[in-house]
Amino acid sequence: MFLKFADWFVYQILGFSAKTSLGSALHFFVYDVLKILFLLFVIISVIAFLRSYLDSNKFKSYVEKQPKFLAHLLAALFGAITPFCSCSSIPLFIGFIEAKIPFGVAMSFLITSPMINEIAMLVLAGVLGIKITLIYVVTGIAVGVIGGFLMEKLRFEKYLQDYLKKLGTNTGGCCCSCSSAQEALTIKSRVIDAFIYAKDLMQKIWLFVLLGVGVGAFLHGYVPQEFFMKYMSNNNFFAVPLAVMAGIPLYADATTIIPIAQVLIQKGAAVGTVLVFMMAVVGLSLPEMIILSRVMKKELIIRYVFFMFVTFTIVGYFYNLVL
Repeated sequence: MFLKFADWFVYQILGFSAKTSLGSALHFFVYDVLKILFLLFVIISVIAFLRSYLDSNKFKSYVEKQPKFLAHLLAALFGAITPFCSCSSIPLFIGFIEAKIPFGVAMSFLITSPMINEIAMLVLAGVLGIKITLIYVVTGIAVGVIGGFLMEKLRFEKYLQDYLKKLGTNTGGCCCSCSSAQEALTIKSRVIDAFIYAKDLMQKIWLFVLLGVGVGAFLHGYVPQEFFMKYMSNNNFFAVPLAVMAGIPLYADATTIIPIAQVLIQKGAAVGTVLVFMMAVVGLSLPEMIILSRVMKKELIIRYVFFMFVTFTIVGYFYNLVL
């Protein structure tokens, strides 16, 4: 539907040719903006609706009873088996924080969820093989566990938005009333609340989505493919950090980016470099950072981006050594 509209609007109404850089970039922009904004609204609404059924008190109690390492591992595994992209994992992360689930545990989920899901694992296995898939999954979960643990130890929780801390103090002893209120909600009221939540969030991020897609459209239309092949090969020591940086302005889920990763590898790009490029696209994108600003102060977002950049770079060099 969106592809046909983009074809009609760019090539027929505006009269651009698909063979020109401007036509290709504009088509990419129109198609991706429509697709991403639609998916963002739908997925955020669905997650907000499902989240209204989540008994966060029981989940919180279960997690708190587990040893620290196991709690982080469970959160990372939960992120790995949920088919969420960053736009849908962030609302659930916000719900975890609001429910006072330990900050580090919630971060382990947030880091892992966009990078790994069962659909992406199946596609990745079919495209790049079982060995690469297993290494990608294990390292992705490890990044989530270690990242959540370190961020908790470094006390990054203090950089959460202030309203979350106030929610924590106001809801500390109301488990029963909260459960009763949750049960009293009708399906209609849950749907309305979910749409309101999605609408309010979309009003805050739509402009930045346009900016992120615009950068991606420029790269798509004006940067030759040979450029990526040259700078993403194993011969270039700086290929890994450059790949992470290149992935930040782009936006896609893991399933969408995998075919692109396959093409890059076939054209001669190093496997590890491509995999961390994929990680950066799905786990460190500009739209994701904008959505995170609802729950994180800029100090935490800067630290989060820096940590993920360094971690992805280390993982990329590791991949290039073993693959």
